[in-house]
Amino acid sequence: MPNKFDPNMNELRSYFLKGIYSGQVISEAELSITDLSIYSQNSTFFSRFSNAIKQSLLDEKIILTNEQIECLNILNDNNLFLSAPTSFGKTFIALEFIARNRHILDNIIFVVPTISLMNELRKKCFNFFNEEYILITSDAELDQYNDVTKKIMIVVPERISSKKFKEYISKTNIDLLVYDEIYKLKYEAKQRETNSRIIKMNSIYKYLIKKSRKILLLGPFIKDVDFSRSDIKIVKFITNLNLVYNEIELKPNKSTANFKFSNDKKFVYFKSPSSIRSFINKTDLINDEDNFNKFDGDIIDWISENIHPEWYYSIYLKKGIGIHHGKTPLFLRKYIENEYSKPDGSIHTILCTSTLMEGINTPTNKLIIYDPPRGTFELNNLIGRVGRLNPKSPQIGKIYIYDKDVLDLYNPAQWIDLKILYETDEVITNSPEDEILYLDKSSSDGVPENTIQELKESLADKFGIDLSEVIDSEIEISLLIEFINIYDEITTYEKEWDVIRDIKFKLLRRDASFVRGLEIKNYSFNYQGSHIFDAVYSLMINGGILKPVIDKFVNKYTPNVDDINKFIDTLFQIDEFIKFKMMKIIGIYELFNSKNLFHKSNNRAFIQSVYMIENYFDSTDGYERILSDLGIPQEDIVKIASEISKFKEIVGTENKLKQTVGKEFFNNLSPFSRRIIQSL
Repeated sequence: MPNKFDPNMNELRSYFLKGIYSGQVISEAELSITDLSIYSQNSTFFSRFSNAIKQSLLDEKIILTNEQIECLNILNDNNLFLSAPTSFGKTFIALEFIARNRHILDNIIFVVPTISLMNELRKKCFNFFNEEYILITSDAELDQYNDVTKKIMIVVPERISSKKFKEYISKTNIDLLVYDEIYKLKYEAKQRETNSRIIKMNSIYKYLIKKSRKILLLGPFIKDVDFSRSDIKIVKFITNLNLVYNEIELKPNKSTANFKFSNDKKFVYFKSPSSIRSFINKTDLINDEDNFNKFDGDIIDWISENIHPEWYYSIYLKKGIGIHHGKTPLFLRKYIENEYSKPDGSIHTILCTSTLMEGINTPTNKLIIYDPPRGTFELNNLIGRVGRLNPKSPQIGKIYIYDKDVLDLYNPAQWIDLKILYETDEVITNSPEDEILYLDKSSSDGVPENTIQELKESLADKFGIDLSEVIDSEIEISLLIEFINIYDEITTYEKEWDVIRDIKFKLLRRDASFVRGLEIKNYSFNYQGSHIFDAVYSLMINGGILKPVIDKFVNKYTPNVDDINKFIDTLFQIDEFIKFKMMKIIGIYELFNSKNLFHKSNNRAFIQSVYMIENYFDSTDGYERILSDLGIPQEDIVKIASEISKFKEIVGTENKLKQTVGKEFFNNLSPFSRRIIQSL
């Protein structure tokens, strides 16, 4: 195992990096021994020859390190697990390997944990490989380009579960599997991810490693990992080679009342979206007299017209401050990321959670850690995101910490032993039935097996469904049991409203935390009733367009500005809930419908409700999900999908979108959509 985890070498390397970033001249021998030759200023023949050998095939301006070359050589003949700091360039190694082996790699799958990271990687692959590979991020695209030989499929784990992906993978050899951020497969009882998603991610991992000819697993700050259960033959490359230099400073106690932000670029880390809201409610940033004159008028006008003129997101955008977390709408997240990355962009500060810090690779040279992170690993990961790798003009990254206890957490030498859920024999989650069925485990007490046996008998006796069909459909067992319990009721309602209500409050009650945002007690106005009107149903019948739902809320209750902001935040939660939680009912419906259990007349409302959920996130032509992933606002999606579907002779979604630039149709799109398309 090439273990390069050497604290002494890292200390020496840090010493030289400090000198490099301070403008000192470091000898060639010192650069070579610490694998920092990318910072060499030597222009001799031998130096140029050495650089030519290590030159990237993807980008001739990039000179690879010795360890990066070693990883590529290992990957030529072996599977590889690579653990390294963020600045090492782990994803770049995967892309470089594709560039060097494109003649033998046809089907490539990247698995990434977030849609933001999926979009970012898609953009890189489009820039590097558009001439040779079709890019796939949804089953609709896979269906559209099924017969194309060379594909790069970039997906979040859940999308592999679709029938189209499963059918394609079952009949096709996967030449290269790249599973990024592999530490996400670890189960932690206190983490915010639900048990079902962790099990789903591990199930996909189990499935893909058995289908792939070559495997590359990537993760940061992992000291060791065990693959004995899956028996992957894999070389582990562990290195603490860090290529950037950062300085950490402990600041005086924070005072939210007097907190001011300068116009220099920075991330400010918070532990949760609610913590960001609490911070901005206590500070006086909105009334700060120092205006940021670069704010984007077109964007502000669009938000005022299509969401609300007093929505606090737009108020802060006028100050050059972006708010970025998992509940921020995707189109706004992409805008904030893109503007921040521009040297003269309209965003100088991003108030963010780990969704930004872990989800994308937007570079920053300054990080303020306002809230304490969840342990040393997360802190290492946050700090590891700071600093741009720029050998020609290196700049020191700055991290500011306000809490001595947080500073004491930081330990760059304290890496984790990763225990992938599938690779452990024990049943450890709170969804033991799913863990047993989907990860091939057995329980010591036998209780989950009894539940599974009862479910098996019930499915066979009442519905003619075999348990193996449930497993093939990857349906959550607890969800299926709940559905069976209310089957006779939910499938025979006369109104869709009643079906949607039961899906929310009975089938998905553990996921429906957004409901708290609709309770009257959260608002200042006095209204008789326990809940506000059904915003879920209202958003669905309006096709995900927010404006009519917000107008209905305003007209019904005459709320103040704070009430409106709370409601808008809740609407975006509802949007995510419909797309990623309510969609779970689709698999159940398809399984039961395959047994001809539904009648168009007797089960009309149930069938129609399922279609409403399915069509909310995916149109019949498949473009809705693709465009939403790219960060196109819902208000533009139908119009764009209709337009690009005309370009049947053009291959690739990006290439179709580029055809719209400059046309009258293009000029009538939102500024968000225009900029996304122009950046392609």
